[in-house]
Amino acid sequence: MQTMIADYAAYNQWANDVLLKVVKTLDASQQQKEIISSFPSVYSTLLHVLSAETIWWQRMHNEPQTAWTLKDAGLSCEAILDGILRQDKLWAEWVTTLQTEQLQSMMGYKTSKQEYFEQPLWEILMHLFNHSTYHRGQLVTMLRQLGITQLPGTDFILWCRNK
Repeated sequence: MQTMIADYAAYNQWANDVLLKVVKTLDASQQQKEIISSFPSVYSTLLHVLSAETIWWQRMHNEPQTAWTLKDAGLSCEAILDGILRQDKLWAEWVTTLQTEQLQSMMGYKTSKQEYFEQPLWEILMHLFNHSTYHRGQLVTMLRQLGITQLPGTDFILWCRNK
């Protein structure tokens, strides 16, 4: 189990890095352009990903959950991209320190609605990494709508072939 989680964290880091290199080529108007999706722009989708990854990190490390305020921080798209890549690195490094017993241990947390849940750590981590996969798919669709045709593959199997 430890290897699987570590691999998926490394994959998540790689896939975000590959796709965010394309996002970095967009100008500000493209980043903010309204596109129908779960979030109204590339910028807001990226901000959501950073917020979610940060919130889960804060939960897992018993830190105050301040990521909810990121939406009001006025971050540049570049700062958000850098934040995602920095957070991904933290996740990838941290999960390599976890043993199977830790991954199977129950982790308690509160949602943004202050609802309390307990789940095995490995389930939370799989949710986190799958959440990023979901939004990478949305970003690819958004980028295509912005006219970007040269998009890298970010499938897990591509990462596996090159690891």
